[in-house]
Amino acid sequence: MKILQVQTQAEAAGAQRISDMVGEGLRARGHDVRTVFLYRKTDVYDRDPHADFILMHPPRGVLEQMLAVLGLVDHVRKVRPDAVVSFQHYGNIAGTLAARLCGVGAIVANQSGAPQAQGLRGFLTQIDKFMGMAGLYHVNVVNSAWTESQFAAFPAAYRKRLQRIDHGVAAPSRLPAGKRARAVFGLPAGVPLAVSTGRLALSKNHTALVGALAMLPGVHLAIAGAGPERENLLRLATRLNVHNRLHLVGELSPEGIHDFLAAGDVYAFSSTTETFGLAVVEAAIAGLPVVASDLDVLREVLTTDDGRPAALFVPPDADGIAAGLASVFADPALATTLATAGRQLREQYSPSTMCAAYEALFSRNGLRMGTMPSITSSGPERLSV
Repeated sequence: MKILQVQTQAEAAGAQRISDMVGEGLRARGHDVRTVFLYRKTDVYDRDPHADFILMHPPRGVLEQMLAVLGLVDHVRKVRPDAVVSFQHYGNIAGTLAARLCGVGAIVANQSGAPQAQGLRGFLTQIDKFMGMAGLYHVNVVNSAWTESQFAAFPAAYRKRLQRIDHGVAAPSRLPAGKRARAVFGLPAGVPLAVSTGRLALSKNHTALVGALAMLPGVHLAIAGAGPERENLLRLATRLNVHNRLHLVGELSPEGIHDFLAAGDVYAFSSTTETFGLAVVEAAIAGLPVVASDLDVLREVLTTDDGRPAALFVPPDADGIAAGLASVFADPALATTLATAGRQLREQYSPSTMCAAYEALFSRNGLRMGTMPSITSSGPERLSV
């Protein structure tokens, strides 16, 4: 089967990591899978043999946004996929329109955020609601029970297309020794080190981590990621006089992320809005004790099947993060308990299970005919195949 994945921007972020795993897993199952990005944002996919770009830079204005969509339509027409799987708000809109115009038989959207009521995101939510109700895409994938619940007030015509497939999370094939990992990234040896990963954006709330650093003398913080908040974080660190204990290592490949996680003593996650929290689950599976924002969705995904929390949940502010980190650094038994529970999440979020669930969507004849497949969502239960 020929499958085309549509992403908005090419950068190392959570949605892109998911399409990487889906593509790799489905290719291993014998499918022809490529990913097309509406535009190139960083160089992380430049050497990916399965990646294509419509624009080689972020669109500058409405005209270039239209050119990106028209370019996608032309790309879909040339590729002639059996199925289109789209990700993120703009990817869902552009991917669905292009697939419809080109007569693609199976169209699958992915919800990467909860519905919004205000601003541009509110406008995009209304477009998504219309697309789902009208059946412009055949299946609408949500990645957690919490995310599914956010659409409870939507019309039945929309909700009948919802399908829950929990994200897969890649476990590291190997982890270097902590001392060697620190040397690779130029991080100091012999000091308590908290690490974090994720795009440097306001919603990830990295300012709370930097603020916590000011309350933890002797502790260092390293963050892997790129984004518009980098300079603000550096200015805040200078103002709080912790600039010599903050280490921003930039954007890393998936393999680089695993190496980076091996350098840390504890993982800190201060995000204020998530639909799953891929980065923090990845850290837990890698065996790091986790201090995480007390969000309902994180309590869901960071709890083992037998009910054990794989994180210490704290308020997502500087005081809460600082208190949580201090507790983990001071209590080796707590750190071990959290790390043990985190490793147990590996089976819950197996990439192979996720890929099998996507394959099941495509294998149903009903999906190709433009109707819902016979598998149905079962509330908080994950889709099984």
